Amino acid sequence: MSLTFWEYMVPKIDAPTVAEHRANVQARLVDAAEAILRAGPSQTLTAGAVSAAAGIARNSIYRYVDSVDDLRALVVDRYLPDWLDAVSSAMATAATPEQRVTAWVAANLEQAAETGHGWLMGATRAMSPNSRIDEAVVGAHADMWNALTSAWQSLLGADPDRVAIAVALTVGILDACFRQLDADQPVDLVLAMGIDTARALTTALRTT
Repeated sequence: MSLTFWEYMVPKIDAPTVAEHRANVQARLVDAAEAILRAGPSQTLTAGAVSAAAGIARNSIYRYVDSVDDLRALVVDRYLPDWLDAVSSAMATAATPEQRVTAWVAANLEQAAETGHGWLMGATRAMSPNSRIDEAVVGAHADMWNALTSAWQSLLGADPDRVAIAVALTVGILDACFRQLDADQPVDLVLAMGIDTARALTTALRTT
């Protein structure tokens, strides 16, 4: 039996209110999108794949999200705020610039180990510039990088070239550790060696 125009425009809901129904369905869509993204590059995030995994009609998905890219942004937005808050909190409690640099590395590695790094960064890179990611998250991400730069400025002084190189080296340590986590190396070992390397870098550069 085909739906009437009114039934199509106002579908049945499975919650006390339309707003709760909408939130429930959107959460199912985000759950489905996350599962597809976690499955790796062999799985493509499409409206058809997400709607099938969420158990809703394909032509209904755009009642709850504007695009697949916005859905990807909603998945990323589940994790980045807590990730960035953890880094900010770790640096705020560090007593010295050296400890702030190592705290930056440690907190990022801890969050990567907890959430899984590769799939989340892949989802972030795949977002278009117009994705509706939370502006507060974007600002917090910039603050995190500024905090690392500030820590190195405290260690090295106002020489912008030395500070830029030190920041790049720190990020290199972090990226190398991310790759080891993605390769399923032991988490505790990656964290320990990454933190030790960051600490050694602060000692070496400050000495010179």
